[in-house]
Amino acid sequence: MKHSAEELAAALRQVDLAEVGLQEPLRAFGTLQELASAHAEDSAVRAALTVLSNVAGMMLKPERWESPYIPAMQFGDRRTWLPEDLTEVHCGFLANSYAWLPSGALRAQVIDVLFVSAVDRGERYKLALESVNAWIEVGIHGELDREEEQGWRRAIEIALRYRFTEKVAALVDLAMETIRLEHPGSAWQIARALHESGAGREHAGEIVDRLRNVAVTVEDLAFQREILEQVRSWALSNRDSAAVAEVEEQIGDLWWEEAKRRRSSSHFMARDCFGNAYNGYKRVERSRRSARTNKRLAQLPRKIREEGELALGEMHAVESDPIDLTVLREQADEVLKEEDTLRAMAAWFARVPLESVQQARATAEQSMREYPISHLFSRTTVAADGRTVQHSASARGHGGIPGDVWSEMLRLWELKIGILAQGYIWPTLVELSTRHKLTHGDFALLVRSSAFIPPEQERHYVTALHNGYYGRLDESIFMLAPTVEACVRVCLQQAGIETRNIRADDTEIEPGLSALMELDGVDEALTPDLAWNIRALYCGPLGPNLRNRVAHGLLSESESSGASVLFAWWLALRLAFVPFFNGVMADSSESQSGSSTAADPEAGQPPAS
Repeated sequence: MKHSAEELAAALRQVDLAEVGLQEPLRAFGTLQELASAHAEDSAVRAALTVLSNVAGMMLKPERWESPYIPAMQFGDRRTWLPEDLTEVHCGFLANSYAWLPSGALRAQVIDVLFVSAVDRGERYKLALESVNAWIEVGIHGELDREEEQGWRRAIEIALRYRFTEKVAALVDLAMETIRLEHPGSAWQIARALHESGAGREHAGEIVDRLRNVAVTVEDLAFQREILEQVRSWALSNRDSAAVAEVEEQIGDLWWEEAKRRRSSSHFMARDCFGNAYNGYKRVERSRRSARTNKRLAQLPRKIREEGELALGEMHAVESDPIDLTVLREQADEVLKEEDTLRAMAAWFARVPLESVQQARATAEQSMREYPISHLFSRTTVAADGRTVQHSASARGHGGIPGDVWSEMLRLWELKIGILAQGYIWPTLVELSTRHKLTHGDFALLVRSSAFIPPEQERHYVTALHNGYYGRLDESIFMLAPTVEACVRVCLQQAGIETRNIRADDTEIEPGLSALMELDGVDEALTPDLAWNIRALYCGPLGPNLRNRVAHGLLSESESSGASVLFAWWLALRLAFVPFFNGVMADSSESQSGSSTAADPEAGQPPAS
C-alpha cells in the first residue's frame, strides 16, 4: 500500500525517536530497521521508519561535494540507498518531518540529504543554512569521533561555499575549542580538517603552539611526525619560517631516531627511515640548518647505502613448484629443424608472438582476482645495490590502466621473459649462431627493411644485433638502448608528434625515452603492443628499466647478460627481421608455400611512414 508524504509524516510522529536522535546515523540505521520490524502491523509507520533508516544508512564523504554520500553496504548489484533513490514522496515526507526530529547528527544528515536532492536555488539555500545550523548544534564533544569530524567538514564546506560568514566563524570556534583541549588525536584531526578547509588562518599561531604542546606528549614516533607535519603546514600558513625550519628539523630527528631503533629488527626499515630523515633535513632552509643537521646530512648517504647493503641479506628466495620448460624446448627443437636460415628465424619469432598489452592486462587482472590478499599490501622494488626504487602504492598507470594493474602487468611480464629467455630464446640462439654464420652485411640487409630504424641509426643497430647474435649481449645492450631511443624519437617525429621541449630561453632539449613514451599518440605511432613492450623493457623503475640503467652505468655484469637484455636484443632483431622476411616472401614465387612459417607482419612492427 502506497502512502502520501503527509501520511508518512503523521505516522512517524507516533514513534518515540528520542533514543535514535542521540545516535550517529550509521548506528541509527540499525535501530530504525528494528523499529520498523516492531511496527510491521502498521504499514504507514513501518514505511516511514524504513525511509528514515535508509537515509541514516547513507555514509557521508564530505570531500565529495558533488555526491557526498555513498552506500554504507554494497553486495554485488545490491546496496543501501543513495540520495538519488529518494522519490518525490520520500522527499516530501522528510521535508515535513525533519523540523521535529530530535537534535543530532541524524537530523543534520536528513536536512543535508534534502539539500543534495533539491533543485530549486531558493530551496537549496534554505536547506544549506539549516543543515549547517544542525551540525553546529551537534557540536564536538571531548574526543572527536569520525561522525563529528565528517559532519564538521561537511558543514564548513557548505558554509564557505554559501558565504555564511557567521556560521564559518562558529565552526572555526568549535574546532578551536577541540584544539585547546590538547587531546592528541582530536587536536590533530580537527587541525588538519581546518587547514584543508582554508578557514581559521587567524588562529594559525595558536594552533602551531597547541599542536607542538600535543606532540611532545605522544610516544608513538609515527603519530608524533604526523602531528608535526600538521604544525609545519600551519607554520607555513602563518609565514613563520623560523618555526617551519625548527619543525622540519624535529621531523628529521624523529626519522633518525626510528632508524636507530629499527636497525636491530630490520635493515630494510632502517634504510627507509634514514632515507626519510635525509629528505626531512633537506627541507630545512639552508640558512637555518643547525650544525647537527648539516653533520647528519653529510652522514646519511653513507648510512642509507650501508643499511641497503645489509638489507639484501634479509631477502629470502620464495620457493615454488618447478616450472616445466619442456614445451618451450620442444618449440625450440621445431625451429631448429628448419635448414634454411630465414625460415628458421621466421619460425623462431612466429612460434612465440609478441605479448599484446590487452593480453598482459587480462592476465594481470585475473591474477589480482585469484590472489586478492597479495594485492592488499604495498610492494617495494629494491635494486641489486639495495636502493629502494619504487613503491607499488605510488605506481602510475598508462593508457587508462590503473597503477596497481600496471604494476602487476610488469611483474608478470618479467616472470614471462625470464622463462622465455631461459627455455626458448637462448638455447635456440646458441644453435642458430652455431649452424648459421651471419655477417654485418646480413644484418644490414635486415635493418634496411624496417620502418622502425632510421638510416642514421642503421650502423649502430646492425652492430648491436651482430654482437648479440654471437652472445656478446653486454656489448649489444650498451649500443642498443640509446639506439632504440633514437628510433622511437624518429618514429614519433615522422608521425607528427613534437618531441622537443622549448625552454624559457628558447633553447630546445630532447627528452629521454621514458618521457617520450608518455607523449600523446605514442601507441598509435608505434602500435600499442610494441609501445607496451618498450615501456616494460626500457622505462620506469618497476621493470628492467634498461634505458636509465644503461645510461647511468647501473647495469651489473650479470644483468648485462641476463634475461631482460636477451629479450631486448630479441625484440630488436624481431623489428628488423619481420618486415624483411615478409618482403622476401611477398616477392618470392614460393610465398604461398611458405606462408605457414611467415612471421606476423603486425607483430610489434610500427607502421611505415
